[in-house]
Amino acid sequence: MNTTKINTPLEYGFFNCADGTEDRVYTAENFTGYLSAIICDGILDTWGDCFSLSCSDTSLTIGTGYAWIGGHYAILAQPQVIDVSAYADTGLSRMIAVGISCDTASSVRACSFEVAAGLAGSSDKPAFTATDTKKYLTLCYIKLAAGGAIDSLQDVRDDDVLCGYCKCILGKCRVTEMLAEMAKTNATLDELQKRLDAMNSQITEMQTKVDDLTAGEIVATGQCGENVYYVLYDSGKLLLRGSGATYDYEISGSPFYENGEIKKLVVSEGITEIGNSLFDHCRNIAAASFPNTLTRIGKRAFFAYADGELAALEFPSSVTTIGDEAFSDQGMTSVTLPKTLTTLGTYLFRSADNLQSVRVECAEIPAFCFVSCGKLSQMTLSKNVKKIGANIINYCTQLKTITYEGSLEEWKAVEKYANWDGNSGSTNPGYLDNIVCIDGTMVYDRDNKTWNEVKS
Repeated sequence: MNTTKINTPLEYGFFNCADGTEDRVYTAENFTGYLSAIICDGILDTWGDCFSLSCSDTSLTIGTGYAWIGGHYAILAQPQVIDVSAYADTGLSRMIAVGISCDTASSVRACSFEVAAGLAGSSDKPAFTATDTKKYLTLCYIKLAAGGAIDSLQDVRDDDVLCGYCKCILGKCRVTEMLAEMAKTNATLDELQKRLDAMNSQITEMQTKVDDLTAGEIVATGQCGENVYYVLYDSGKLLLRGSGATYDYEISGSPFYENGEIKKLVVSEGITEIGNSLFDHCRNIAAASFPNTLTRIGKRAFFAYADGELAALEFPSSVTTIGDEAFSDQGMTSVTLPKTLTTLGTYLFRSADNLQSVRVECAEIPAFCFVSCGKLSQMTLSKNVKKIGANIINYCTQLKTITYEGSLEEWKAVEKYANWDGNSGSTNPGYLDNIVCIDGTMVYDRDNKTWNEVKS
C-alpha cells in the first residue's frame, strides 16, 4: 500500500537533536521515550477543536488540534482543508484513511497529515503501517464515490486503538471527563463512608455486649466525662465508652484514684481525651489500648507514683498532646514518641525504672523527659528533632551514647537547653559521652566540659 504525504502548515516539535550534539546530557530518544511512558498517544481534548472533522463534496476540513505521538507533539494552529478527489477512481468507489503521522527518521523528523488509499472497488478500510521510526493516529475513514465525491465519513478519533485521546498515568479517561469521574467517585466514597460509620457503630454496640458477656462480672459503673461512661469487671478490665473528653481531675479526685483492681484499660473509639489525673496512682494497669480518635492525654493521667506495671505503650497518630508527668514511674521497656506529637509536658517518663530504649521522632523533647530512668541505654533521635529541653537525661546512668539520624551540622543546629546532656549540672556527674551522627561523632571532653567534633 502506498501513502502520500500532504504539505500542510502542521507545526511539530522534536526535543533535542538526533545525534545528541546539543548541550544536554540526554538524547531526543531518551526524552521522548520518557514522555511516551507518561503520556499515551492521542488527541489532547483541552486544546483547539480536537481535530474536528467535516466534509463537503470532495473536501475534508480538519479543525485545529494538539496531539501526542510517541512522546512528540503535533499542533494544527489553523483549520486544514484536504482535497481527497485525487485518491478517487473514475469508475469504482474507494476507501481512504486520513491520519497524523510522526516520522522520527533522522532524514525526516517531522509530523504531517497522511492519506492511505485502499483498493478500488473494495469496501476494506486501509490501514497505516507503523514502523520503528514512524507512528500514526488515524482520524477518519472516507468512502469516495466513483469520480471523487465523498460518499460517507467515519470519525474514529474516539477509537483508542486507532487514535483516542491523550491518557496519562493518572487515569484512563479523557482529561475533560476525569473531573466528572472523580466527582462521581467522591460521591460514592462519601456514601461508603456513611455506611462504614454505621457499621462501626453497630460493631461498637456488639463489642460492648460481648464485653459484658465475656469480661466477667460487673463490679462498678459510672460516669467520667460528659458523654463518657465506664464499666469495671471483676477480671480487672476497665472499659471506657462514649464520645468526647473525660473530665479533668485534681490529684486524688478521680473515681479511679489508687484503684489497684484495674489491670487492663480499653478506651473505645469516639473518646478524644484522657483527662488530668484520671488514672493517678493506678499502678496495676499492665496494658492500655487507645483509640484512633484520641488526641490528648492529660497531665498525671497515668502517674503511677511507684512501680507501675504498664509494660507497653503505643500512641495512635491522632494523639498530639501529652501533659506533665503523664507516664512517670511506669513500667514500659521501650517508648517511641512519634512526629505527630506537638505539645509535650515535663517529666513525662520520670523514674520509669524499666525503660531501656527510646526513639524520638517529634520536634521537641520536653525538659526532664527521661530523668532518673536508670536502665535507659539506647536513645535514637530522628532528624525531625529541633529542640532538646533541659535536664532530659539526668541520672540516666546507663546512657553513654545517643544516635542522631542526621549530619554533624544538622546536630549543631538543634536548639539545646541548659544541661540537656546531664553533664553540666552541679549535682549530676553526667554519663553521656557520644553523639553518633551519620558523618561523624560528637565526643564529650570531661576535663574541659566541651563537645568536640570527630569526622568519620
